[in-house]
Amino acid sequence: MKTLYLDCRYGLGGDMFLAAMYELGVSLSQLQRIFIEAGVYVSIAPVSTLRQSIVGASLSIEWPEGQPMRHLPEVITIIKKLAVSEEVQARSIRAFQRLAEVEATVHGKAVQDIHFHEVGAIDTLVDVVGAFWAVEQLGIAEIYASKLPWFSGTVECEHGVLPLPAPAVLELLQKKPVFATDEEQELITPTGALLIDQLVTNFTSGAEGMLVKTGTGYGQRESGGGLRVSLFESEFSTEQPAETAESDATIDEIYVLESHIDHLTGEELGRCFDIFMDSGALDVFFTAGIMKKNRPAGSLKVLCKPEDLAKMEQLFFAHTHTLGIRRQKTERVLLPRKEERTGTPFGEMDGKSYTIDGLTISKPEYEELVKFSKKTGRSLPELRYMLFGDAQKNNKS
Repeated sequence: MKTLYLDCRYGLGGDMFLAAMYELGVSLSQLQRIFIEAGVYVSIAPVSTLRQSIVGASLSIEWPEGQPMRHLPEVITIIKKLAVSEEVQARSIRAFQRLAEVEATVHGKAVQDIHFHEVGAIDTLVDVVGAFWAVEQLGIAEIYASKLPWFSGTVECEHGVLPLPAPAVLELLQKKPVFATDEEQELITPTGALLIDQLVTNFTSGAEGMLVKTGTGYGQRESGGGLRVSLFESEFSTEQPAETAESDATIDEIYVLESHIDHLTGEELGRCFDIFMDSGALDVFFTAGIMKKNRPAGSLKVLCKPEDLAKMEQLFFAHTHTLGIRRQKTERVLLPRKEERTGTPFGEMDGKSYTIDGLTISKPEYEELVKFSKKTGRSLPELRYMLFGDAQKNNKS
């Protein structure tokens, strides 16, 4: 059984929770696709964020301008269109019903008159549905949380200047443990309070079991700590970890940097490839296309290790003069490979080998093939087949 523990000492917002779920391995691109396929055009992207020397993730949620004010029936209609499980739909609908009831209570209105413009129809939809969906994706059975921080101050909203905590937050935090702080800013948002109300089964100082993974989700405040989450698994769990394509495969994290380029010459773009690769990029890729104003352009992508992120971003700006870079942390699965030097009729050749389903495959390095192609006058495909084709057919490890 999997248990999630929320360390809420520095606050909680819906975006913080979803960003923390991304840190635990939830695919935000898949969540984005679920909304787009239902006709809700929204961009959901994680942003690597460093605060107080701790790396975590924050969330960028963007949507087209001019969104209508949505009442509860419109929100429920959207949820029912989403390609998620019936359980996720039901829990999401219950959460919005609860939020509508709370807003109706604090503003003295009927539930059917409550609209979700003030709390942000699109981002609240993403935060709430995304939370239940992420919990299901990770197979979490129970969620525990720490005591919640009490804060003060004021906030400007559609109804004027209101004291903090916001009235809806006060309603949702009733009968939940809090502790005093000196903070005069919003630490618990209405959506964060709603998730606490709907997800948390117990308030405690920690959880028990085998610690599987941790993550930190940051909100929009420029300072302060984030929501730290810890995923535990029962020490006696009978669940088997998912198998990769090869039992010896390893998983690591990399960053993908991307920007649309429509202002560089072919020569300048080619130079960027050299700069990135010479500086330690894992790969560079350019996809041609057409941009705004019918300009020929393309998407330039750079893959790099986390420790090279700052350097690659600086090089990206310096050598492309783009005004913005999208970045995403993702995982890759790697087969073990071994560098080797193989004897051939034409001399020794550098290459690498790897094993898939008991078949060991050897591949020469491209530069080596070019060297021997010039030496023998044979084509690259011909050389590759002559030197390695038969061995690959018959080699069983």
